[in-house]
Amino acid sequence: MDFYDILEEVRPGYAYNPYAGKTEDGEWKEGWVSIDFLNEHFGQYETAEEMKNATTSEGLKLFFDWLVEQGKLPA
Repeated sequence: MDFYDILEEVRPGYAYNPYAGKTEDGEWKEGWVSIDFLNEHFGQYETAEEMKNATTSEGLKLFFDWLVEQGKLPA
């Protein structure tokens, strides 16, 4: 999978991520994620479930679920 094909760049090489970071009080912050990073670490997978199984990052797992909700990734 090439994330450049399914994500919209909000600035060159980066896509919107509603779960980009967490504040000290546990609230999620919006931000960006590197599309090259996603391609390098998750481009070999086809489904959100495979991608979630390949990371320990809570934010990335939520991001992949959000992409499924947006119709951009198969579950």
